[in-house]
Amino acid sequence: MTSPFRDPDIADGEKSVYGIRVGDDPASYEVSSVIEHDSDSYVSAVEACVKDQLSMQVEQRFRRENGRIHAESYKAASFFDGKLVTREEGYFVDTQHLQFGGELQPFPRGVMPLIGGLTLLRGLDFTKGAKSKHNIWLAFSIYWPLEVKIEKRTRVDISAGSFDAWQVRVRPGFSHINGLLDKVIAGFLPPFVAHFEADNSHRLLRFSFPTGPMPWNPRGTLELTA
Repeated sequence: MTSPFRDPDIADGEKSVYGIRVGDDPASYEVSSVIEHDSDSYVSAVEACVKDQLSMQVEQRFRRENGRIHAESYKAASFFDGKLVTREEGYFVDTQHLQFGGELQPFPRGVMPLIGGLTLLRGLDFTKGAKSKHNIWLAFSIYWPLEVKIEKRTRVDISAGSFDAWQVRVRPGFSHINGLLDKVIAGFLPPFVAHFEADNSHRLLRFSFPTGPMPWNPRGTLELTA
């Protein structure tokens, strides 16, 4: 099946560095992302450091086919003071996995690992008002639907400079469980808002997200710094 994500034509060796802050505190987390070409795939290496104690390493492959991209594999590990804490892998092409109810099924079209959004969401249809639904893979056989809307073209000023950008609203969907539940949660869950560069390969510039389910929970912000 055709992937819903366009190939954003990312340059070989592209490196992006992001800072993450919570509320008004200065950025204490750093995330670096490097994307390289390997035959017909993008290979993404993401590293994160949290207060010099916790570190994370993620390697992802995205296959490029007919002007589209889709997730091929995901490998991640986290370390605390150099000691391994967690390790996980996922393979999404030509595989099937155990669903709720006990059935074996392939992953849905265009499934997206959580950190894979740094790459895959660059392939959205950046047209004002465009809406789409995507499945975000969380772990093992668990994935969850996301609803995405391209809100407007705007200007953003961040640490890395001033950019012409597309503002994108993202929210988890619950209509597959219950339509009323979906409306109730949409009424109080703070929004997830991303800004992607309007030109070139639509690099992620900023992502603002709630750190908890309530409106008074402080917001977190991931922002391009270099």
